[in-house]
Amino acid sequence: MSINVFLSEKLPENKDKIISTISFNKKVNYSNKILSIGTPTLDSRNLYEIWEVEDKVSYQEHNKIYLSISKNLIFGHAVIDNNSSYNELKLKISEKYTNFFKVSSEYNMKIVKIWHYMPELLKNYSNEKTNYSLLCEARENVYKKNYKNNNFPAATVIGIKGDKILIYFIAALCNNYETLENKRQTSSYDYPQNIFLEKPMFSRAVKFISPGCINNILAVSGTASIKGYKSVHETEVIKQLNESIENYETFINPKNNNSNISRVYLSESQINKFPQIVEILDRKFNKNNYCLLEGDICREELLIELEGISNV
Repeated sequence: MSINVFLSEKLPENKDKIISTISFNKKVNYSNKILSIGTPTLDSRNLYEIWEVEDKVSYQEHNKIYLSISKNLIFGHAVIDNNSSYNELKLKISEKYTNFFKVSSEYNMKIVKIWHYMPELLKNYSNEKTNYSLLCEARENVYKKNYKNNNFPAATVIGIKGDKILIYFIAALCNNYETLENKRQTSSYDYPQNIFLEKPMFSRAVKFISPGCINNILAVSGTASIKGYKSVHETEVIKQLNESIENYETFINPKNNNSNISRVYLSESQINKFPQIVEILDRKFNKNNYCLLEGDICREELLIELEGISNV
């Protein structure tokens, strides 16, 4: 086993082999090798998501990208001020993406998943596009140079509050790298233009195995209440959650699976449904293997989304 991902209310005493520690607070911040992603938990727990590896981790900075590096993995993140014009922000994101790929290539690793946390995700610009639009455009510019087919990394995009954009990635030395799609859903890169003018270029999941790893690891993208390419169960968050779980279970059965670690993001408008949502999640997931967070989804009508990682 080369990766162990788990949730904890306490930080490990020995951090030499911790490649990523994520905290769930309101502000994007990086301090003492802990990355806060701007999505607060919706219960009383002060949780950390911890990624543990077998080898000692070193730390570097490359063009304002902060890196944790082990023998088989790289964790890297970048923060961008959300105070520029549409085109300026798009250029900044493209530059960060380009550097992500440069770093990964230098270590002969593949990016398996990228996370994005963006303020005002659905803000409309004068060109009638949104921050989600500019992210998709910035990503497409880079992906056209790095992929000849559609074997894109998995991805998550969540709207947060504040004035900082956070983008981070995991890259792995892969003996095998396989992208997976969901038969219940249209592939994101094949969405018709009436859904998004820009191509949301990501794979529904990526399965990979690194040297010395006993099991394949599956990284599942942000998964919402979408059937085909259409949102379903508009305004009904409980039905949306059940639909999202059904999509998730096309890849992973989370019940009694201690290797599965999931994040569930709930729109602020639906926090009053918290007790019902927790009841469903506790039944479908092991209670200590998911965290429920506040965050906005990439379509106005979507109210909840989940993602995760598991051995398979």
